[in-house]
Amino acid sequence: MARHGLRPALLLLPLALAACGRQQSADAPSGGADPNGISVRTGRDRQYAPASGGDTAVAAPAAPAAGSNTAEAQPAAAAPAAPASPAAPAAAAQGGRQDANEILRRVEETAAGIRTLEADFTQSLRVPLLNSNQNSAGKLYQRKPDRFLMRFTEPAGDVMVADGRHFWIYYPSSDRTQVIRTSIAQGGEQADFQRQFLSNATDRFVATMNGQEAVGGRPAWSLTLVPKRESPYKVVRIWVDREDFMVRRFEMTEENNSVRRVELRNLKVNQPIADALFTFTPPAGTHVFEQ
Repeated sequence: MARHGLRPALLLLPLALAACGRQQSADAPSGGADPNGISVRTGRDRQYAPASGGDTAVAAPAAPAAGSNTAEAQPAAAAPAAPASPAAPAAAAQGGRQDANEILRRVEETAAGIRTLEADFTQSLRVPLLNSNQNSAGKLYQRKPDRFLMRFTEPAGDVMVADGRHFWIYYPSSDRTQVIRTSIAQGGEQADFQRQFLSNATDRFVATMNGQEAVGGRPAWSLTLVPKRESPYKVVRIWVDREDFMVRRFEMTEENNSVRRVELRNLKVNQPIADALFTFTPPAGTHVFEQ
């Protein structure tokens, strides 16, 4: 599609979504522009691809027991059994750094219970250097630890698959003749979209509360995360659902000031997902490039 034609190949994940606006590695195949912002690099320059589009939520932390005389919600026990009350954590509305860290801890606890995830996604990408704005959409599936599928409906036919051994990337909207394959061993830990931002988040980011905002009609806390050490992102914003502590929206400002926003809707967690969904066979007439 013409709106993608000038953009250089980039690595995204999210997912799967990594840095955008960077030039493709010199030894990578020159298959034209990457319409979805997902490419694979090897070595030190490889960005992290969103591997598993989601992560959060089997059971969210339970609310404080009824009848308690404690004015403030107590820390929830690990592996909670029921969705958290929108009021928890009680101090979150104050918007302090401590409250943001508490929310991140609750998000991590929820994410640890996720084994499979299915969601609809929309993605927007603004690249100031190219004065371009792009949008894409589709469906993603994840089964931990190493199965992932990002199937685009816009641009239709584009796909990224992790089958347990390899990542496969095929963007016929850009080049119908090229398939990129890389080993899971080179980037397998990145086969989890949200892990990029939520694993040990309180150690890796300085978190600040921005207040509350609805996402897809659901109330959510908005947090800003600033990396404490080297990162492909200047800043990350996340929107955390107040009821189940699942992250419904990510926004990444990258080193070149490109801004990528990914929103997840219609989330289904811990439902069976068949092996067949995570298979990929290169179409006839395509060439597979190893990275």
